[in-house]
Amino acid sequence: MDEVVTSIVEMIKNFIVIYPMDIIEVPNFNTMYELYDPSSIIFIFKNKHIMIDLGIRNNKKKKINWALKDK
Repeated sequence: MDEVVTSIVEMIKNFIVIYPMDIIEVPNFNTMYELYDPSSIIFIFKNKHIMIDLGIRNNKKKKINWALKDK
């Protein structure tokens, strides 16, 4: 998934900033944003989760916690 996200950085650099982080090294961030999956993409604006529609039944989903296969 790192390679997929890295491949789109140039296309999205005017809209968002990507911050890679190791959840083991930053445990406070895990507690604040409930990160427990080994790989997650979360969307934050002004220090709050952004609700996103992923086309799945769980409408409360705030993060992508499965591997992205292509951009």
